[in-house]
Formats: sequence, structure tokens, C-alpha cells
Amino acid sequence: MKNIRLYTLLALLLMAGGVMQAQIRIDKQQCFGGYGDDIAYSIVEEEDFFLVAGLMEPSSIGTGHIQCDGNHQRTWVAKISKDNYEFMEGWCFDIMSLFVKIFKDENADGEYFLVGQWDCYGARNLTTIKIDSNGNELWRVCFGNEYGHLYEGGRLYTSDGGIINSGDYDMGGGDVGHIFGGYDGWLIKHDRNGNLEWELTLGSQALYESVLTVQQASDGGYYVCMQNESYGEGNIRCPEILSNATLVKLSQAGEIEWHECYGCANTAPERQENSGFIDVVELNDGYLFGGQANCNSGDLEGSGWHYGTLHNSPNGPYTSDIWLWKVDNNRNIIWSKCYGGSDNDFLLKTFRTEDGGFIVFGNTHSRNGDVASASQINLDEWNEGVGWIFRIDANGNLLWERCLGSAGGAGSTSITDVIKHNDREYTVLGNLICPPSGSSGDVNCTNCAQLSNPEFPHHLKDYWLFHITDTVDYSTISVPEMPMQQEASAEIYPNPTNNTVCVVLPNEAEATEMELINMSGQVVAAKTFSGKSSWIEMGDLPKGMYMLRIRNAEICLTRKVLRE
Repeated sequence: MKNIRLYTLLALLLMAGGVMQAQIRIDKQQCFGGYGDDIAYSIVEEEDFFLVAGLMEPSSIGTGHIQCDGNHQRTWVAKISKDNYEFMEGWCFDIMSLFVKIFKDENADGEYFLVGQWDCYGARNLTTIKIDSNGNELWRVCFGNEYGHLYEGGRLYTSDGGIINSGDYDMGGGDVGHIFGGYDGWLIKHDRNGNLEWELTLGSQALYESVLTVQQASDGGYYVCMQNESYGEGNIRCPEILSNATLVKLSQAGEIEWHECYGCANTAPERQENSGFIDVVELNDGYLFGGQANCNSGDLEGSGWHYGTLHNSPNGPYTSDIWLWKVDNNRNIIWSKCYGGSDNDFLLKTFRTEDGGFIVFGNTHSRNGDVASASQINLDEWNEGVGWIFRIDANGNLLWERCLGSAGGAGSTSITDVIKHNDREYTVLGNLICPPSGSSGDVNCTNCAQLSNPEFPHHLKDYWLFHITDTVDYSTISVPEMPMQQEASAEIYPNPTNNTVCVVLPNEAEATEMELINMSGQVVAAKTFSGKSSWIEMGDLPKGMYMLRIRNAEICLTRKVLRE
């Protein structure tokens, strides 16, 4: 343990000595919107322009760069030049969606998909609108039932030119073939002409299974990232001890190939311990998974979660960190680490970099812990948070971090979408509350809508488009490698078992502790051994799922073990 603390101290001293000083450069930027809230969610790139899709709140109707009528037309698309970020034109659509996505149809020049939600069947359901380059609607389709969905989910443009849309439903009927119980995640796949190809419910009899994002896999299938409880009848099952971040792998035809559960041990359910999946990066030797979590138990034990409670209330729910964990090809955890501070931190997107590390885009409300750069930003009393970018090496060590905001005024910003151009350059879409002068800190906009209307003083949102370059010389950075918190090469067999579980460690150790934990969080067997291998007896225990925790000076490993 002394060595771990020494490595941590050296890494912090190194970063404080200069790596943190200049990480990214904002090359160009501009703000757009009306006198009320205009919230951007999604961006696509063409040769000469960007298309940005978002939602207009009632307070902005009839003002600003795009003027919708407000009766039905609340979703908008803005065309912005790549050259100088000038607003070119915009269109309104009668589709109401909190997280509308725009995708380019790669099989048709100048045609795009708007994917979100719209009222059909007498309720809010999953919708796609096809538009051309002049904002004309070509067709629309809607899938769901008379009850509608409870929450919006992930959207994806698929490699075969179609669309996946998802939401969380608690009633079957209509296009929804089945509901297991509580509310389940429901996905539909349609082709590029809007024809339904398949629909799938993911769930169990538990309270909820919620789809957060959907991503394309390299084999043509799909990853469905979820937050869930899962038990009883259904096609998603996780250990009940865990508050789960669940990854489901689908074939191209929408069939479940496997699913994997990770998360908190849920030892303090009254504090709402939970975790959720957001992002998947495929690697040659496994995967990098990403999400949020607010615990230091289960798969997050030893991950460095930053303790905090909502609004600093003594009895409030725990606040979340960005959680990243690397796994091998069998999806065993190699390392698991948290990033953030004592307030809420949220992941948006992770990209792999040329040196084998990763650059991470997200948002934060924290002002401490890993979020040291927040001290340069002055937020108002609402503390709506700021966009946060950081970079880690291949082992998860933090190299630098940077909050984006203004040095005065409201300061609030957020990141909602990112386009990667290369390992150094990115176009970032977000929202911000403009400073009164239009320029402060990272913000340098010449047309913040609020500037021309004193009745709306810097507390309503515009959308913010900016291009950044990573300027760090990584050849000068040498962060001491910290010991692996979890080591995937440890063997645990047989699993499932009906009697004995054997453990073989990668290295000999003077003292290794093993604990077997049941689904109620109770330690039902424990053992300490020296050397490289040992075993633990399960023959007298009831059948079911257990957690096997293994700890010594070098590793901290938790694995699921099934007693048959």
C-alpha cells in the first residue's frame, strides 16, 4: 500500500508541474440561438457545412437565428458554414424530442435522418423523419403503441444504411411485441426507406431496464448500453447484488448474442447506489467500457470513487463519477477507475488516441478531486455545470484535464456531441449561458442572442460550436505506472461449480484474502492464503450467484461465481 500511495503522489506532482498548463487550443467558435433556451444535441459534417439539430424551448419561439411557430414546430436543424461558422439557414419540424439526433444518409447525397420522438398512436413514440438538403420533409415513420414510452433511449445510424431507435416502455401492444415487467428497453430497426426490420424488448420482471445508448460493433452487430435492475423472467439477468451497468451484444439481425453485467454491490440502496453504461471502444485486446457510477463496491472496489452527496445533504443520494474500465476479450476486468470530484460528473464520449490512450468528453458539476481546472471558471448560484475534457494513458492514468467555461458571468457550458477529425482535432457541439460581454474565458462569441436584449440577462441557453486542437507534446510525459487494481490473468475455475472454486494468481503473494459474498451482501466464507494458488469450498452453500473478492498487495479482484 505504501508503494501505491507513492506512485499516486509522484503522478500528481508530475501533472501539477506543467502538463496541466496548456492542453487544448480553441481554434474557432461561435454561438447561435434566440432570446430563450435553444438546446443543441447532435451534429453531422459535410464538405462545406455542418448540420446541427436541437430543440427550442417556448421562451425562444419567434426569436433568434431560427424562428419556429411554437405550436408544433419545436425541433430545428441549423446549417452552419465550416469556413467561418456563419449561420446559413435553418428549418423547423413538428417533432418533439429532448435528444433528437441527426444522421447523414450515406446512400443518398443531401438526405438526412432526424431521429427522436413524436406523437403517434395517440402517445409519444419512436419517430424518424427523412429530410433533404433544403429542409423539406420526404417521409416519416413512427413506431410504438397507444401508451407511449416513458424515457427516450439511444439512436444509431447503422452500417447498412438503416436506423435503430429505442425507448423505455412499461406496456405492450401496437408495435411493442412484449413487456416482461416494470419498464423495459425496447428497440426498433428500420431500413433506409422506413420499413420495420425487427423489434426487440430487453428486460426482466425487475423495476426497470433502461437503454442509454446504442453503438455499432465491428462485426456488423450492435452494442446496447443499459442501466438496469434485472431479475426474474426475462432475457436480461444480472446478480441481484449489483446495481447494474449492462452491455448487451446483438447480432445484425437483432438477436441477443451475450450480455455482461457490471456495477455497484448496492450495499447502501437507501443512498441510491447505481451505475450505467454509456460507451464502448473496441480494442485489439479487449474493450474500454465507460459510464457513470456512485459507489466504491462490487466492480468499483478500489476504483477511486470520489465521495459526495447531492447538494451536500447528509442524507442525500450519492453523486456519480465518470467510470472507465478496461476488460479483456472475455470481458474480465483489467482495471477500473473513476474520474471526477464530489459532485456529479457525466460521460459523453471516449475516443482512442494514437499512443494507446484515450481522450474523454463529458460534463461536470465538481470543483475538486480530478477537476482542478474548474477553479478557473466562475459559475453562478445555479451551478449548471461545465463541459469537461480529459486524457488518460492506456492504463487509465490521468494525463491532463480541462473544464470549458467563462471566467466571469454565468460560466455554465455543456458538451452534447463531438466529431473526431484526427487524434489532435475535434469539432465540439454544446450549449452555454453567454457571459454578458459575449467573451470571457473560453467563450468568445460575437452573436450571443442575449446581448441584444437586456430583458434576458445571461441565464438562458444558446448552442455553442467550437473546434479544438490537442497541443500536448506527449513525448515529454512520463507518468509512473500505478499497480493494476484488478488483474484479469487470475484464473478462477471451475465456474459454474457445484463444490470447490480454485484460484490461481499471476504472482506469488505473502497474504491473499478471499471472501465469498452472497446476494444479500453477507460474507458467507473467507480465507487467507500465501503463495500462488488456493481454493474455497462452496459445497454447503445454497445454489445461486455469489461474488468472490480477492485482495493482496498487488491486486483487487471481484468475480461472479455461480454455485450449481
